[in-house]
Amino acid sequence: MSTIHEDFARLYYRLHPTWAENLSHQSVRILQTIQMAGVMTVKEIAKRFALSPNTASEHVKKLEGLGYIVKQRSETDQRVVQISLTSEGRTAVKTHTELDAGRVERVLAQLSPADQQAIQAAFRLFREAADDCFSD
Repeated sequence: MSTIHEDFARLYYRLHPTWAENLSHQSVRILQTIQMAGVMTVKEIAKRFALSPNTASEHVKKLEGLGYIVKQRSETDQRVVQISLTSEGRTAVKTHTELDAGRVERVLAQLSPADQQAIQAAFRLFREAADDCFSD
């Protein structure tokens, strides 16, 4: 009998998008975390991922070089450098973490409207429960 994580892994394998450049898992997770937080500092990234400040800084430098993040001084404290995503960074997160919308639609089109609604409701319920369980 398969489990949710086995089913999800197979779904992701079948429905993931292809991307032009292959970012490391760590880089994708950092981008995703910045997206969820809105704005972060290198120190916060280092703490969140249990990295040394130098290693976190190297990741930030790489992602900035790719045009995925931008650094700017805080308006309230000029000593603090804030990191946020660029539009290219938001696209990279979407490409590396979401399912391919076209493939999903192709699969859903094979199902009845009732089954489509059931799947959407189940995913929404599961996401809401995860949000409640692991809210930051």
